[in-house]
Amino acid sequence: TWAPSLRSHCGSSILLPGSVHFTAAPVWLAMVEGGSADEAKDASACAADDASDGDYVVLWGSYTQIFGVVLQTGAITNNRFGNFHHDDLIGRSYGSKVRPRRGGQWLALLRPNPELVTQSLVHRTQIIYHADISLLLVLLDAQPGRVICEAGTGSGSVSTSFARALRPGGKLFTFEFHQDRQRQAVADFDRYGLLDTIVSQHGDVCKQGFVNVPDGGVDGIFLDLPMPWLAIPHADKCLAHGSRIVTFSPCIEQIDKTAVEFRRDGRYYDVRMFETLAANWGVRAEAPAKKRRAVASSALAGNEADPSSSAGSAISVDGSGKPQEQPTWLSYQMQMRSHTGYLLVATRSPEDERLASESCGSRVSTC
Repeated sequence: TWAPSLRSHCGSSILLPGSVHFTAAPVWLAMVEGGSADEAKDASACAADDASDGDYVVLWGSYTQIFGVVLQTGAITNNRFGNFHHDDLIGRSYGSKVRPRRGGQWLALLRPNPELVTQSLVHRTQIIYHADISLLLVLLDAQPGRVICEAGTGSGSVSTSFARALRPGGKLFTFEFHQDRQRQAVADFDRYGLLDTIVSQHGDVCKQGFVNVPDGGVDGIFLDLPMPWLAIPHADKCLAHGSRIVTFSPCIEQIDKTAVEFRRDGRYYDVRMFETLAANWGVRAEAPAKKRRAVASSALAGNEADPSSSAGSAISVDGSGKPQEQPTWLSYQMQMRSHTGYLLVATRSPEDERLASESCGSRVSTC
């Protein structure tokens, strides 16, 4: 099913199943809305939505079949939908259907965004999906111009969403302790065109801390680590007072240890945990059963049939008098792309409250 959503600046935004957006051809939009040919040309020039050699694009086939590709002259991408020659894709408008030269099925040529990147990237580690990412962005109040630190880059799923939220003017410092994974992540960020926002570093924040990050100048921290409680003392140095830190952990025992560290010495308050589950639903036409076709035939012959046996379908007559069975529609739950995990959030205590807590603690110990 296809459903239109809000217009973008040049063209219209179309909603694909699975919350995938792409920009439709602006020329078509201008002509449909009654614009002149000159207006259509202006809209086309405004968009410049043609894929070029060297561009990173997304080929969308279905909810579960999404492919990220770097276009190269003379290259061929092979998948279950067919053999797609890059020469046929270069110069095509984003949002258009592309087909293999022989047989196969069409794919949608889309401009990449964080949602599509998450669904098409190579899994070097277990990734976080957008059910948790969307809540994470809200909890850290990620917005343009802010500075965020991330420990545990992994496959870069969360990093791409952070980069979009922080643009323009913001900065993401992301750390990965595995050197080869960090090198591959940098290559991916370069492919996505995000190196102006993302600063990727190799290091273990649990031991070395957040290197090259300004003290007290970070607006939020995200920890995706096996033992996040070890990184919290280092986070105290760079996290601004009143800002938040969020951890993602698959086990409740990790949450328990991290919460204890958050509450130690009154350094953090408003400690809360969230578990996010998302159920995706689709709509499809129900294939007509043989029994329904038999019932429809008998009804046309003048025979009486049990009304309950034909439930779920309808019969209409076209202009020629021939009956046509109308399809029935079924809603079904689609595969949920997620895994068990918990988000733990805490807010850094203001400086005056922390000093008051330490002063009170020292007086109690003296007594």
